[in-house]
Amino acid sequence: MRFFLLFSLLFISLVADEKKTPLFVGAGPYIQSQPYKGADAVVVPSPVIFFDNHLFYVRWTRFGMYVLGDSKDDFSWGVSLTAQPRPFGYKSSDSPTLRGMSRDTSFEAGAALDMEYKNTFFNIVFFHDILNKSNSYMSRIELGQHIDMGKLDLYPSILAIYHADKFNDYYYGVKPSEATAFRPAYSPSSSISFGFQTYVKYAFTKEWSALLNFRADTLSKEEQDSPIVSDKYMFSGLISAMYRFEI
Repeated sequence: MRFFLLFSLLFISLVADEKKTPLFVGAGPYIQSQPYKGADAVVVPSPVIFFDNHLFYVRWTRFGMYVLGDSKDDFSWGVSLTAQPRPFGYKSSDSPTLRGMSRDTSFEAGAALDMEYKNTFFNIVFFHDILNKSNSYMSRIELGQHIDMGKLDLYPSILAIYHADKFNDYYYGVKPSEATAFRPAYSPSSSISFGFQTYVKYAFTKEWSALLNFRADTLSKEEQDSPIVSDKYMFSGLISAMYRFEI
């Protein structure tokens, strides 16, 4: 229902707006490592959409609706209501360490502030779990740069991520009922971690382009100390072909 409402509003705004807006649509494999002991990386197909008409936007998997903002040649900013999937989680069958345990992926919504000055961009987002899986929240600050090299565009950025205690407890904790001789009960507190990511877009033609995303996240000490965790880092990425429409 939420997707139907979002895209209905998006369609109405597009019909009302006479100015053409680029819409990039594509798909490709998304890969995400799991920090849990013995768990393999997750590989899933992912749709890729990028669109922004100053009313609504879609940035890969995060979409939103602006409620405040302004756009000028050198500087633009916007406050929006936003949502995205939360691709964390694991199944009991993922590794012997996780046997008897499982955590679900979820969906989160909240608010975001996006700013861009010339080629420098900054955003801060606040999300709350709306499916009551972790029943918690997280926030993220990102600072990056757009490097224009003709057909090649780079978007490197650094991130600081805050996870509330309930978030960490859900994805990295061990309940007393799940504890074993080799997997003691564990309940981590809130934490701050850091990451790096970059988007790389190469335009073959005006319509066709390739997109690469790579992201590396450090796990906080609270997350690393979990008895079900073996890695200090999480890696994720995407390779996609995209087609550009003018709508």
